[in-house]
Amino acid sequence: MKRRIWLIARGVIPLLAVLAALIGVPALLAWLIGGGPFGWPHLLIGMGVAAGLLMIGGLLLGWALGKRLKGD
Repeated sequence: MKRRIWLIARGVIPLLAVLAALIGVPALLAWLIGGGPFGWPHLLIGMGVAAGLLMIGGLLLGWALGKRLKGD
């Protein structure tokens, strides 16, 4: 049982770190550019950029897999 929890933690913790970086870096950049106190608008910008990057990555992965499976 401990081994399963450790395996799950080893997978979840890096994914959460990447998600925090995907949201945090654009949010901090929006805060630096816009100035003022850090708030919800900056966080929403970060989440929007993260969602856009994930969508672009998913589309590229789907395109590459489709091309590979078709044999082109």
